Amino acid sequence: MKGIILTAGNAKRLRHITDCFGKVLVPIYDKPMIFYGLSIMAKLGIREVAIVCNERDFKTYKELLVNRYNNFDIKLFVQKEALGTAHAINYASDFIGDDDFTLLFGDNIFVMKNIEDYLIKAKHENEEITLFAKEVLDPERFGVIESDKDNNIISIEEKPEKPKTNLASTGLYICSNSVKQKLKNVKLSSRGEYEFTDVISLCVKEGKAKVCVLPKSCSWLDTGTFDSLLECSILVKEFEKNNGLYACIELDLLNQNIISKNEFNSLIEHYSSDYKNRILNSLKLI
Repeated sequence: MKGIILTAGNAKRLRHITDCFGKVLVPIYDKPMIFYGLSIMAKLGIREVAIVCNERDFKTYKELLVNRYNNFDIKLFVQKEALGTAHAINYASDFIGDDDFTLLFGDNIFVMKNIEDYLIKAKHENEEITLFAKEVLDPERFGVIESDKDNNIISIEEKPEKPKTNLASTGLYICSNSVKQKLKNVKLSSRGEYEFTDVISLCVKEGKAKVCVLPKSCSWLDTGTFDSLLECSILVKEFEKNNGLYACIELDLLNQNIISKNEFNSLIEHYSSDYKNRILNSLKLI
């Protein structure tokens, strides 16, 4: 399985910050937002990840991530036109090859102990596409999922006025390779975009779409406003007080046996003594 993280959005609500760099490079407490997405991929045991970014952020991602980790290969693809999610994924079509893939909208952050248990279970049970969902108080703001007792998706509706359920799609998906083939057949919508929701709807129609409902203990964090960025950072800080470092790529890769202990020790030398000690203390908690 491979991973794809989409990061090329403009995030106009976060200007002037995003006048400097893309939203998914904005810091969330002690690390850039992109590390939270990469952590999801590492926790799934994925060794190859594509980041679809805009041209301005390409150099930053390259310097920050490419060739930094052995056995965790990060490739970059520049989205030259903003023509929708399906269009963005297609930039990484050759990268996907014949593999299944995990897709993440990069501005979605999940904070939870042992989230990998849910990720791995969904990976094994996936038929064609699995959508990760959370119960919310304001489902009309999201894509709303209706499912049966076996977690088969019956319908999904974008920002409905009268939601059928309170289950919101979170922007995290596990996809079989057949989803890639469906992406190629998506038509331009009335909004002038190639919509990933068209692919999901087709999977639902064929009875091959499942939902994985994340528990209440999982925080799914909004990063769309200045206040929510601050709230997100505070939540991560409080979580780390009790549980050790979160979304630490070096720890995640070591836990999945993707890197060796020697490489782990070499990688953390990059950090300040304070942060390195936090990593080592977190290792003791595992």
